Amino acid sequence: MTMAAPALDYSAPSKADRRLFDAVKSSVSTREAAERYGISINRRGMCKCPFHKDKNPSMKVDKRFHCFGCQADGDVISFTSRLFGFNRKAAAYKLASDFGIRTNDRESKVIPFRRPVSEEKLIEHRAAHYFRELCDYRNQLVQWREDYAPKSPEESFHPRFAEALMNLPAVENDLDILWSGDTKDKQMVIADLMQKEKEVKPMEAAVTVPVYYESGAYARDHKELELFRSSHMENINCKKAVEASISHHFDGMRLNKNAITEVLDQFGPERLSLVLAATVQTKSWDGRFSPQNKDWAFTVRMPDSRPDMNYDRRDAYAVSSHPAVLDGFISHARREMQDRQKHSVLEDLKKPPEQSHKPVSRHESFER
Repeated sequence: MTMAAPALDYSAPSKADRRLFDAVKSSVSTREAAERYGISINRRGMCKCPFHKDKNPSMKVDKRFHCFGCQADGDVISFTSRLFGFNRKAAAYKLASDFGIRTNDRESKVIPFRRPVSEEKLIEHRAAHYFRELCDYRNQLVQWREDYAPKSPEESFHPRFAEALMNLPAVENDLDILWSGDTKDKQMVIADLMQKEKEVKPMEAAVTVPVYYESGAYARDHKELELFRSSHMENINCKKAVEASISHHFDGMRLNKNAITEVLDQFGPERLSLVLAATVQTKSWDGRFSPQNKDWAFTVRMPDSRPDMNYDRRDAYAVSSHPAVLDGFISHARREMQDRQKHSVLEDLKKPPEQSHKPVSRHESFER
């Protein structure tokens, strides 16, 4: 499958070339390059190695590649170099050309090109996230229906029993649509759930700078540049706080839960969710982030990210901590935010049962 090397004789890489190497490796995974160059990859990320006579898939491709047969190993530039017979510099320029990695000539600076997530992929992420959320809620409703069922015909309905009776049919219908419905129906369910989430009263936090969601151009036109800049700087401060907290609370094996509590108390759930989701969105190629966290990230509302002067503002507040540790931080943060959002079950149970069949739902975001 390899091709003869062209007559290219490059000198040693300059600083600009090294910036190009870094930009290519941060923008393109080996899997993306392999698929682009016609190599079939299965769902486990395995393919037949193009560097030896491989009868069964023996090469693992993700951000890097490794063949368990011939022991070929390296990054995306090494892969492309071996595949086409190029040296590393020529391979880097080929990848830059094929994947649209541009150079800002005025600043002589390489700018990574990030391919937008397709609408189909976005729906797939969101449907998977809400399917898991609704599965958990359905299981809870089923449990409530059993645990709080009236013991006699004269007994009043417990609010949780009534909630289960009212919401189970709608929840199960939404689950069916998210699992096997057509795209239009999935979009309607997703839009409904996202709207209900917005209507849930947010947690209070000691934050003084609101999250600004509009673009810089909008801010200029509406004389809100100060809000725009303050929010952007607070996003960067939140990113730095996450990195510092992980560094302080990770002992090499475990991440202390205080790492999340400190940042969440300081910046609040809305901004922390924004920063963590932006990080996963800009690094969605990285297999070290779990599918659950990737799906969640694409449900989080983002500020208008239309790039100004070829610059994606999410890059400024994307957390740079090790992805494997950061993935754990994100999972813990999501659980902590959910726990804070929920009412205490114990407190609810201490209240006397309502003399009404109408439930007082703790899951307003999933009611239809």
